[in-house]
Amino acid sequence: MKNPGVLCDEHVKPGEPGRFHDDQFLWRRHETMRRFVYESPAAEIARHMMRGKQVQLFYDQLFVKEPGTRKATPWHNDHSYWQLKGNQVISLWLALDPVPKSSCVKYVKGSHKWRLLHKISSFSGDEQRYKESSSLPDIPDIESKRDEFELLTWDMEPGDCLVHHSFAVHGAPGISTQSGRRRAYATRWFGEDVDFDPRPGTMHHMWVNAGLDPGLKAEEPLKSSLFPKVTPAPEVRV
Repeated sequence: MKNPGVLCDEHVKPGEPGRFHDDQFLWRRHETMRRFVYESPAAEIARHMMRGKQVQLFYDQLFVKEPGTRKATPWHNDHSYWQLKGNQVISLWLALDPVPKSSCVKYVKGSHKWRLLHKISSFSGDEQRYKESSSLPDIPDIESKRDEFELLTWDMEPGDCLVHHSFAVHGAPGISTQSGRRRAYATRWFGEDVDFDPRPGTMHHMWVNAGLDPGLKAEEPLKSSLFPKVTPAPEVRV
């Protein structure tokens, strides 16, 4: 957090309590994250969950919520933000601190089957950043219709992980002043059925502006050093 990358974001506005920080592509700058990508069981877990033959890293992301942060992670699915087309796309969300259910990620059971591309905004609420997505439908109002959905969440300890499909709708509440810091490290993975989809209103333009252009055309396989193939360590078994 002391040396953030060009895609670092702060989601709590000045004057609001707490801090909600995230950063991307840490594996390109920090040896610890790079070793996690290449040497941990994460790649094999991802390959196994996707039932794929190979696995590539899309990107990684660090989330930090400090105690007293009221800002919630809005309900969303990841796929709506991403310049990808395909089904073999998952996230592995790794807890770095104890996370009680009260502040853990919550999922709408079965929502990955909706395959919904929805209008998006930044987690700070900036709708201009993704204004090209404004023609897409809104995500359902989960908060006001909680009784209509089955929500899944868990208590987690450091080292526990959750794996979810890119179309799974999820969100997370703020955390109380009594709760500890909530840090999580997410790695995003995809398999062989995924192609590049630089449609308007995704994170693609942000990455290009940050000097992270994969040099791909629409519907091409994601063959780029930005998205490395990761061979799971031979001793890893899932």
